[in-house]
Amino acid sequence: MRYGIISDVHSNLVALEVVLDELGEAAVDRYLCLGDVVGYGARPNQCCDLIRELDCVCIRGNHDEAAVFPGKEEWFTPPARYCIEWTRDQLTAVNRQFLKSLRPSALVENKIELCHGSLPDPDYYTTTPQDASLTLSLMKTSLCFFGHTHYAEWFAWNGSSELPSEHPHALGGACKLEEGVRYLINPGAVGQPRDGVELASYAIYDEEAATVTIHRTAYDIAKTSEQMAAAGLPEPMYARLWLGV
Repeated sequence: MRYGIISDVHSNLVALEVVLDELGEAAVDRYLCLGDVVGYGARPNQCCDLIRELDCVCIRGNHDEAAVFPGKEEWFTPPARYCIEWTRDQLTAVNRQFLKSLRPSALVENKIELCHGSLPDPDYYTTTPQDASLTLSLMKTSLCFFGHTHYAEWFAWNGSSELPSEHPHALGGACKLEEGVRYLINPGAVGQPRDGVELASYAIYDEEAATVTIHRTAYDIAKTSEQMAAAGLPEPMYARLWLGV
């Protein structure tokens, strides 16, 4: 079984289409989405439509939640709050219900765990080994995928050390899964990378080969920026796309 892992699409349809094309060419068997389908970008409905058509396992991100449950946006920066309020007005009834139906975490086939920020707290930013240990200690399996930070990286813990090891992979890379080791892996962001690389990010988990490979791929940032500008969304939200921050 080969899984396509995506996260933090953030209504960036141009990036999502490129990533899904590549995953299709890679002949993955199943898709997993780690949340934040919407927010920031100008194509929330089209992105929701594509995710629903994949029939994938999708969990809820904080922007997905804020789009359909008012109040959470009060914790956002002013530009992000503007974007989510705009998104809320754009969503169709079908996609609003889709986002409402998403759970904060999932266990896939009793072997893969999914969360947005962390297992104990979906809004938590897991950026350090100390942060990662909070989820690694609660895992029921040896493999968990997470998002939220928009960083492509993984943490590995063999149980004997106090803290897990951290492995940033902003340019992509392959992780060989070893017996007796727990892995917490972030595929990076499809729609708004923040690890200093502007390329869209995703991962493929090859169960038979016991590997998780992070891929980075170019997309038409100018087109995404034009769509966001035409929608009247704040310039900082699309200016940052060129820098990967």
